[in-house]
Amino acid sequence: MTTNSKDLTNLLGRAFGNTAATQLAQAWSIQNGYLVDYAIGVVTHNDAKANGAMSGLVNGFAPQFAQLIRDASQLPLDSVTQLMKQQMLEDKAFIDDVFAQRYPAFYQNLHTAYAQTSQLGDALATQIAQKYPDKFPGDPAAQEVDTRVAMNLLLQEHSYVATMATDAVVAGRSAEKTAAAAAMATNADKLRAAVPGSRTGFDKVWAARDAALLAYASGEAASRPALTDTFVQEFAALWHVDKLPVKAQVDATIRVIDQQRAKSSKALAAADRAAATAMQPIADSAVQR
Repeated sequence: MTTNSKDLTNLLGRAFGNTAATQLAQAWSIQNGYLVDYAIGVVTHNDAKANGAMSGLVNGFAPQFAQLIRDASQLPLDSVTQLMKQQMLEDKAFIDDVFAQRYPAFYQNLHTAYAQTSQLGDALATQIAQKYPDKFPGDPAAQEVDTRVAMNLLLQEHSYVATMATDAVVAGRSAEKTAAAAAMATNADKLRAAVPGSRTGFDKVWAARDAALLAYASGEAASRPALTDTFVQEFAALWHVDKLPVKAQVDATIRVIDQQRAKSSKALAAADRAAATAMQPIADSAVQR
């Protein structure tokens, strides 16, 4: 969360300057603290802590952050406030689900919360590009921009959901594994729809990747070459992209699974983020071609 906050601060600083970006980062950090407090309150059945944290998010952080966004970007305050409050409710839903072990609902609500973040991001990106065309040239409303963003979001979502599924396999949480596998299938459907042009054979190649990831997490060593060799070759040919970034992303995902199996919690979050970030060059190349 801290790394994400730093990246967000750097990006906002390019548009709004360091002072505004620092103020936004400070508010964002408050949000992170409230989310952690809410999760702790839920898992420890401390209603006062959970309710206090959620009140802080909806009634404190959301309007404060919305005002800062309004001041920096000139987006309508009411619209931004509503987006932020809705985001807090979406986050609450998946946190409640995971601790109640309502795994199908958890993955559905996690996707909803993930998609919700894009609404503010899209609005901000458009406003920034229009306000600072010298810093951010190009048309943010162009179809290729929408396609590129959609591909990046979907591929990174796949990466995170896939490693959540492998973690469930490693830990023996069979009910969660089933729900996570269903979420991976839903993501694959959206990916197929987002890919420009006809990509016959996608379902077979992508399903084989998903199956091999879960098999590797369960300890089947033979599934590794199915990922590093077979999938890389077939996917690169199918989507007409360079094999190197595909191989790099597969290797990064395998490192995540290895750390899950080794219970290396200190390195796991950074590795998971690296695997998701490695999807970007694949998404960009797929759209460009």
